[in-house]
Amino acid sequence: MPINVEEFRQAMRRLGGAVNIVTAANGDVWAGLTATAVTSLSAEPPRLLACINRQGATFDTLSKGRVMGVNVLGTAFKDLALRFAGLDGQPETDRFTDDVWDTAITGAPLLKGAMVGFDCRVESILDAGSHGIVIGTIEAVVFGGRTIDDPLCYIDGKWATLRAIG
Repeated sequence: MPINVEEFRQAMRRLGGAVNIVTAANGDVWAGLTATAVTSLSAEPPRLLACINRQGATFDTLSKGRVMGVNVLGTAFKDLALRFAGLDGQPETDRFTDDVWDTAITGAPLLKGAMVGFDCRVESILDAGSHGIVIGTIEAVVFGGRTIDDPLCYIDGKWATLRAIG
């Protein structure tokens, strides 16, 4: 018997994840959202994937523009993560109000000071129900500086970080 939606949600809350801002561009239209469903896919060729809700402006923008930025956040960007999660009421296309964004080679927005930014061309989008699995070929990588901020994570509805133990 399949589990119910609430049981699924409660179980997934226990699966912690790194916090990223996924951005998209279609000409001069930018959109973005906070996501934890981002992972590496292959090293040759260098690709990653992100799972994006098909109902939002970010999915629409990246489907049309075929470029994507993945910005890996440190704890210094918690407030920006909240904004891009929609918790301040800003639409996905109006969240780029600060002067903290660069335009990458592809045209995708990359966050200045992110732990790392991946500039991607959308290779393919797989239909996965409410979400699209977006596969991006990485065109460029931008490192945020010499020191690495504590990574921003999310688990059980709470913000967290990781510390090296070895």
